[in-house]
Amino acid sequence: MPTANVIYPEFDRPLSEDAERSWTLPARYYIDPAIYGAEREKIFFRSWQYLGHQSQLAAPGDYITGYIVDQPVFVICDRNGALKGYYNVCLHRAHELLKDTGTLRSAAITCPYHAWAYDFEGTLRAAPNTRQVKDFDFEDFKLTPIRVELLAGFVFVNLDPDARPLKDQIGWLEEDLRRHVPDFDKLKFFEGRAIGNATTKANWKVVVDNYVECYHCSKAHPAFADMIEMTEYKTEIIGPVSRQLGLNTRPKNSAYDFSPEAPVTHAAFWFVWPNITFNMMPGDTQLSVAVIQPKGVEECVFWSHNYRHQAEIDPAKVDYGRTVLGPEDTGLCESVQRGLHARVYKQGRIIVDPTHSGIAEHGIHHFHRMVKAALDR
Repeated sequence: MPTANVIYPEFDRPLSEDAERSWTLPARYYIDPAIYGAEREKIFFRSWQYLGHQSQLAAPGDYITGYIVDQPVFVICDRNGALKGYYNVCLHRAHELLKDTGTLRSAAITCPYHAWAYDFEGTLRAAPNTRQVKDFDFEDFKLTPIRVELLAGFVFVNLDPDARPLKDQIGWLEEDLRRHVPDFDKLKFFEGRAIGNATTKANWKVVVDNYVECYHCSKAHPAFADMIEMTEYKTEIIGPVSRQLGLNTRPKNSAYDFSPEAPVTHAAFWFVWPNITFNMMPGDTQLSVAVIQPKGVEECVFWSHNYRHQAEIDPAKVDYGRTVLGPEDTGLCESVQRGLHARVYKQGRIIVDPTHSGIAEHGIHHFHRMVKAALDR
């Protein structure tokens, strides 16, 4: 989607470097199809995106699939145990080559439409009846590779061949996750479910805005605020990551009770630019990795994978996330999206706190500055 002719709106109020004097992105950034088109090219097609876990790719032929916005991709374990990533599209009639996750029984990636077959290096090896086609050259149909990197066992991909390596950007995150998540290396992958509603009728940035601040928590998430002391809740900005920590918690609370001796007695949330979150709540050891996946200008999906030590976790904890916290956030975001169309709304003011506590919006300021910088490139 071309971006050269996008006209970005003027800022009536500055999105300044100083959060204490800063305003937010203008409303048009959330409702303009041209800006969304620019975000696809300049943000999502140039950033590292979470796809899954290396345990899903343990043997030759194991594969996982996904989307970078609307771009289908897959990662496969080759015959030597290396991970290879490609666009998930047959170069004959654009049918997707692989579906969901699985293991190939042969050393060929065979299109289910016309049986064109590629090896794990992306080379076309078989194409029925092409000997009848004049000047048909197998070399013209090599799968397009994408970048693949591992961080703490998580699989990330990038469509930009010139992207800065992921570990150069957030390599420290692996140690930070180990510091906060008990027995991190014993976590096992479990397929996740969407958080709250499968689809949120809001621009993806509205959902990120809501995630990276807890200024709204005392009012909008009363049970969450009863479990985690908001006055001691902290937000820290580290490169392309904003981290929220709730170290002071109440085992007896109105969200769900947990033992004072539980493996996890604090909350930690990491936002990784541009749309990835790592989430840990008190109680049983569980880490969820969630992706805020755009589905258009005013719609997105918040999907997740779960990592934990055992198959079953506290049902009260699960129920709170799925039936209370998730739907609360969905309702907030969808209301904001409707409000962004109001003619009288232009920009909001960033709320700050010198201690970066839970009653401030330093995470939004950080995120908005990154959005603007990416679009200005």
